[in-house]
Amino acid sequence: MEFFRKLKEKGVALVKADVRYEDESNQFCVMVRVCQIMLLVYLLLIELFTIFFWKGGNPFLVLPWIPIAIVGFVSTYHFRTRTVFHLLSCFVIAWIWLFIRYFGWDIGAQHFLYPLLVVSFFATYDNRRGKTIYTLVLLAFRLYLFLYVSEKPALYPLEHGTQSAFQILNMFMLFSVLFYVCWTFSNTNQEAEKKLAYYNKRLKHEAQTDQLTGLLNRRSMIEFLEKRTSGNSEEFLTIAIGDIDFFKRVNDTRGHNCGDEVLRRLAGLFMSYMDGKGMVCRWGGEEFCLAFLENGDVARNYVDDLRMQVQDMEITDPSTGDVFHVTMTFGVEEYDFSASMTELIRRADDKLYVGKDNGRNCTIY
Repeated sequence: MEFFRKLKEKGVALVKADVRYEDESNQFCVMVRVCQIMLLVYLLLIELFTIFFWKGGNPFLVLPWIPIAIVGFVSTYHFRTRTVFHLLSCFVIAWIWLFIRYFGWDIGAQHFLYPLLVVSFFATYDNRRGKTIYTLVLLAFRLYLFLYVSEKPALYPLEHGTQSAFQILNMFMLFSVLFYVCWTFSNTNQEAEKKLAYYNKRLKHEAQTDQLTGLLNRRSMIEFLEKRTSGNSEEFLTIAIGDIDFFKRVNDTRGHNCGDEVLRRLAGLFMSYMDGKGMVCRWGGEEFCLAFLENGDVARNYVDDLRMQVQDMEITDPSTGDVFHVTMTFGVEEYDFSASMTELIRRADDKLYVGKDNGRNCTIY
């Protein structure tokens, strides 16, 4: 078992080996390699069927194509992806022509043009013009096969049973290749869509939140307040704008790292406290804005309770380990269903400055 496991790992590593040229997609080259392997297996199955089951079959009809398929696989490690794919296309087209000439139109070899068409459209190296030309070439070859080659008698007419076996093998191979190609690139597209959705979500989150505290930023709060104060909303709304008392002193005496720690600790407290009560944002600098979905009386009690929790909260200086406290001053204003969002904020801000002028660590209603 260990031998087969190591053999499998080496085989996978061989197929997934990086391309020789740095400016090319490794994924497309890996897909071409897998298709080459599937084609080689297909040829070997035909050869075995010819030797053991097809009475009167000529094993040398297929045998020369096996080393050609091996050379095609090896070429993926030495040539550019465009060249490798064109070599594969030439090989498949030549095989289709000979297969129809050998055994007739009813075997279904002409359908192997469809995987080439599908693969070509997933090629990242080619532009729309190149893909269009390639499609027209395949279409012209398909018409040529139908109009001219299909009318010629088979060089090796098959019995009904042998013909059915070839048809089944061709259908199995055709669906296997199409399944692999579509599966590979559908997974790629899904992964790309998931990454895009994740990055869009992250960008949206970053655009709406304050990087330091993780709270909503000022713009997000303004958008919320504008929606809440516009239209015919009859729901309660009370806002409170709070400012950390003497925050500049904390930065000057303890350093900005300590100041950032104060902001983060307060943000954590506000976020936890406001859960189910409303929204909170970092308004700017050392200011925070809280929007309560309550009337003024209830919101005032909340703000007073929160102010006391701020006062009692122990903060540790990350540089010295000292424990200290901070206080905050709040201005609270209830929405009266007539004022604009700008007016509502101005009133709360005015009350905040009244509180700062009257000794701080208080709530002005």
